[in-house]
Amino acid sequence: MKLQHLAYSIFALAVAAAATSCQTEEIELFTTDDSMVYFQKTTMFTSSGNEGYGNSTSFSFVGYNEKMTSVTFAGEIRTMGKVRDYDRAVKVVVDEEKTTMVVGVDYEVDLDTVRIPAGKNLTKLNVKFLRNLRLRDEALTLVLRLQPNENFGVLEKYKSSNSYNASENDTINGAIFSFKIDEVYSCPSSWYTLNANNYFGKWTATKYIYINQTLGFELDDWTWINGAGSKITSGRMPYYAIKLQKILQAAADEGNPVYDEDGSFMQLGDAYRVDYSKYQQQ
Repeated sequence: MKLQHLAYSIFALAVAAAATSCQTEEIELFTTDDSMVYFQKTTMFTSSGNEGYGNSTSFSFVGYNEKMTSVTFAGEIRTMGKVRDYDRAVKVVVDEEKTTMVVGVDYEVDLDTVRIPAGKNLTKLNVKFLRNLRLRDEALTLVLRLQPNENFGVLEKYKSSNSYNASENDTINGAIFSFKIDEVYSCPSSWYTLNANNYFGKWTATKYIYINQTLGFELDDWTWINGAGSKITSGRMPYYAIKLQKILQAAADEGNPVYDEDGSFMQLGDAYRVDYSKYQQQ
């Protein structure tokens, strides 16, 4: 019985060893001398100390005053390895295949001066995004990509959270950081409920913005809440249209006509039309 038990134990160990060898996973290791860079943005922080991370940010100019002509966001670059007592250049490029923005038109950035400062293990890369009409059609994207250089390798994968119960499959590509910017407006349903076409004419994003800014409306003023209707009431629509007509007419008379989205003069409903006849005679 003892010999049989010993033989069975040896057999079981052999099977276990074989199974273990079949399940071996390739694990990427870093030594204390490795110098790596990666993008990381903290997206969540809990009272228990857990953090969540991301490698993207988004923003919409919708609803912001027209005086706001740009916005600046930063991509944060962190390092692995020893902190050095001298500045180290980081190589960052635009991922042209994934980017739909045009430099100088949609954004401004200086990629040639990105450095990890002496004694630091992170830096921020600021990008200025320019408000323009291209953002009215669709969201535009800028994707930045880290590349290896003489100072750093690139960490291309890390966990999306420092929580122990987070899935190992939830990983982030540390080599890239993406920005998505838009100003895409949609016609509110209350525009039709209020028969706004009869007062303001056909809806366009440019006209919608002009009405809100001129009459002091917020986007939420057009929203129906719990079936109670929007803040902008049908009973006051004639008043709004008359006030807007006077403002547009004064601008036209002074030689500064307001233009709509297609380049034509901004016009209202039939009963509140603005007279642009002097421009048609020129």
